[in-house]
This record gives sequence, C-alpha cells and structure tokens, in this order.
Amino acid sequence: MTGQQTITAYLIADKAADAIDFYIKAFGAKETGARIAGPDGKIGHAELTIGGDSFYLADEFPDMGARSPKSLGGSPVMFTLQVADVDSAMKQAADAGAEVTRAAEDQFYGERSGHVLDPFGYRWALSQHIEDVPPDELKRRAAALYGET
Repeated sequence: MTGQQTITAYLIADKAADAIDFYIKAFGAKETGARIAGPDGKIGHAELTIGGDSFYLADEFPDMGARSPKSLGGSPVMFTLQVADVDSAMKQAADAGAEVTRAAEDQFYGERSGHVLDPFGYRWALSQHIEDVPPDELKRRAAALYGET
C-alpha cells in the first residue's frame, strides 16, 4: 500500500438531511462535498467537515447493511470533539436538539468535558483542554481517584 492512510467516520442516520442540519447547528459543521440523493430523496452520500476533520453521512439502506443507531438500539461508538469553550458548545448542541447525558466538568486528565446524545443516536464527548498534565502527575491523580497505590 502506498501513500498516506486515513480513517474517516461514515455515519448512518434515519433522516440524513435532518442530521446534516443538526450537525451544522450543533457543531458548526460545513457540508463540503456534493450531496448525492436518489430519486426517492434518500441521501446516499454526503460529506461534512467539523474543524479540519471530515466525515461522511448517509440515510439508512438496510438492504445494504447500512442501519442507524436508532434501528440498532444505540451505537457503541462515541465521537470526541475538541472545542475552545465546552460550556458554550454543550449549550449550542442542546439548543440544536442534543440531550445532555453528562454535564461539563473539569477532569483529572486536564480536560473539561461533557457528553451529549444527538437526535440520531450518536454519542459525543465535547472536550476543552484546560491544563497540561505530566505523565507522573496524571498517574498520581488517577491513582487517587480510583483508590490505587
């Protein structure tokens, strides 16, 4: 294999057009590729970018194995989105229709983070860097938190 390898998430959503609108409102996504829709209006492919990272999105096509978290009863995948202001980002996501599942709070590993569940069944950790934690200090804090020595 030659060239650079990359990985790109491909989200499947019930009502992909609504999902695109949500990601634009909630996370400031931009639709960067051509939206490909069939005659029935179902989206077969769309490309979005948040910050410098792209992801793909399509409607459900169960006959092709493309099923959404809603059809499957949830997703085992969580996305982490680094933001400049986690509290504002959490409010923006909630205002757009996300459910806050864990309020933002400072974490021992140097991030302030919280979790939301989007209306399409995907979980998002929104995270803001608040301090650099050297490895030895990180280990000490984790041990204190989890009761290890």
